[in-house]
Amino acid sequence: MKIDETDLRILDFLQKNANLTAKELSAKLSLSSTPIYERIKKLEKSGVIRKYVALLDPEKLNKQLMVFINITIKEHHHTKREQFLKSLLSLEEVSELYHTSGTHDFMAKVRFENIKDYRDFLVNKIAPIENIADIDSQIVLDEIKYTTEVKLSNYMPNK
Repeated sequence: MKIDETDLRILDFLQKNANLTAKELSAKLSLSSTPIYERIKKLEKSGVIRKYVALLDPEKLNKQLMVFINITIKEHHHTKREQFLKSLLSLEEVSELYHTSGTHDFMAKVRFENIKDYRDFLVNKIAPIENIADIDSQIVLDEIKYTTEVKLSNYMPNK
């Protein structure tokens, strides 16, 4: 799919506020709402726009303890790796999971109400998973920057 400047501008606006209507976007982009609506549908159908979500405030939901768990696995054989991933992905506390390079093989992001809940999770849900060689956790002391936006400015032609 070819993405042009108008598509990028639509995406940029929607990243900041997914509640914008085609009519509101048309006013911002000086285009009629029908082409805007069609472009959004095209971006959705092609998978450029995956889905729309509500971003929640973890502190207001009493999930202020954020932890990144780095995991190294023992065996990298396809079957063992897939069994490990299936077990880890079944844990509802894991909100993000990444396959990484470097010292550790995977990094998971989890949130809890307090350190006791995290300890219980680590002992009762993570430790029993087979094929784990090492676990290294980082408790986040302060979230300095958080965004869900994908930077698009490098792709936009000069305005």
